[in-house]
Amino acid sequence: MSFTEGDMRIPLLFSKNRRHNFQFSGIVCLSLGIFAFDCFIPVGIGIGNLYILVILATLRLQTPLMTKGAVLSSILLILLGYWLSPTGPGHEVAIITRWLSIFCVVITGFIVLRNLSAQHAIQVLKEDLETKVDLRTRELKERNRATLNLLDDLEQAKQHLEDKERRLRLLIDAFPSGMLIVDHLGKIVFANKLIKTLFGYSEKELVGQPVDRLVPERLQHEHSHHRTGFAHDPTARAMGAGRDLFARRKDGSEFPVEIGLNPISTPEGLLVLSSVVDITARKQTESKVKRLNHQLMAQNQELEAYTYAVSHDLRTPLRAIHNYADFLIEDFPSNVPPEQQEFLKGITTAVCEAEELVSDLLELARLNVQESPPQLNDIGDLIQKILHGLHIENDVDIRTPPEWPPVIGHGHLLKQIFQNLISNGVKFNRSSPKKIEVHWRKEKNGFVRFSISDNGIGILPQYQDKIFQIFERLHTTREYEGTGIGLALVKKSVSKLGGEMSVESEIGKGSIFSFTVPMGENTHDE
Repeated sequence: MSFTEGDMRIPLLFSKNRRHNFQFSGIVCLSLGIFAFDCFIPVGIGIGNLYILVILATLRLQTPLMTKGAVLSSILLILLGYWLSPTGPGHEVAIITRWLSIFCVVITGFIVLRNLSAQHAIQVLKEDLETKVDLRTRELKERNRATLNLLDDLEQAKQHLEDKERRLRLLIDAFPSGMLIVDHLGKIVFANKLIKTLFGYSEKELVGQPVDRLVPERLQHEHSHHRTGFAHDPTARAMGAGRDLFARRKDGSEFPVEIGLNPISTPEGLLVLSSVVDITARKQTESKVKRLNHQLMAQNQELEAYTYAVSHDLRTPLRAIHNYADFLIEDFPSNVPPEQQEFLKGITTAVCEAEELVSDLLELARLNVQESPPQLNDIGDLIQKILHGLHIENDVDIRTPPEWPPVIGHGHLLKQIFQNLISNGVKFNRSSPKKIEVHWRKEKNGFVRFSISDNGIGILPQYQDKIFQIFERLHTTREYEGTGIGLALVKKSVSKLGGEMSVESEIGKGSIFSFTVPMGENTHDE
């Protein structure tokens, strides 16, 4: 069972009041006793000094008002005792004695009042001191509690930071590339596990050491110069852009690296976070790919030269066969039976197709030969020459724009593109009239897009990618003549010019062939 401070204070207050009343009653009784004693003795005997005991007794009450009352009442009782006491000899001495008693009472009262005043001052100082001590104690307790809370918060913050640092170290250690942190003096302040694996150093061997220790000796001076330049302009970038970088292991061996730099500003100065990647495997792969590409280019050149030579050499026997067949038809028109004449005409037709095939193969082979620098071409003039050479029939309606853009490229490649697409639009067309339209528009990437549309037979969707392959034909030579190389020539010519080729087609409605080529200066939009 517990009591509050107020509950405990009430009994103490009652006890203090009872004790005060008892002391007051004792003082009153003492005063009355001295007075009664004074009244029954002769007047000459001065017992007024006994009232000093009454004055002294008020010290226990610690009440100045009570002491003053006791002094006044004692003086009154001394004088009253003089008048009420029996008369006797020594009247004058009695008066002097009474006045001496009054004087002693007054002096005693004064001393007691001074003592009470001093005790009161001491009590006030004591209470004030106790109040201040209590406040100070309470303040110190609050500060102590706040300090303890602050220490707890600091401990938790420390643990939190240690956890973050531990997680950050685990994260950096798990990073797939080596991570280094270097200060503004070029000293290593942190290195992850992969750095230790790449260079063969322990953490103690790296931290605090100059980063030049990881650079080959022949490159250290240049590296120091570049590091100073980076400190003047710290921006996130790749180190040594356009140059081959090398690092040095603990055993002195070198290996190619790729390094990224990222500056970090701190109160202690500039720190540089560097990522280091060992690109030995990549360099080996690049070297292997370069060697294979060189071999492939050499083989392609040999194959192209062989194709060109074979195609060129085939022309002579094909021309001889064609001429001999013509001689037989011309020299012996009556002696050769009609059936054999048909055979000779078949030979002549087959030889013409073979010559056309050889010509297309030669054109395809020429595309792979090293070209001269591209020139600015007038497409309008080129189209007119192509139309004149194709001998367009009267039922063909070809529409071209009034203005043409200048195009950068090789003239013979552009001729192959336009000539094949226009002739195909006429050849694979059963409409009447046959309509061919040529349009162009400017692209955003510095290219111009040409489109050639027709109202021909169209192409099924599943064949729209195959038609650009060499010798790929969708119809027999009896239906439509040709070698199956034309669109392959177009596709390769567009690719040589750096453009792209596409087709949109619908059966029975026609096709739209589009391609892009580099555009020259001073162009005009359609």
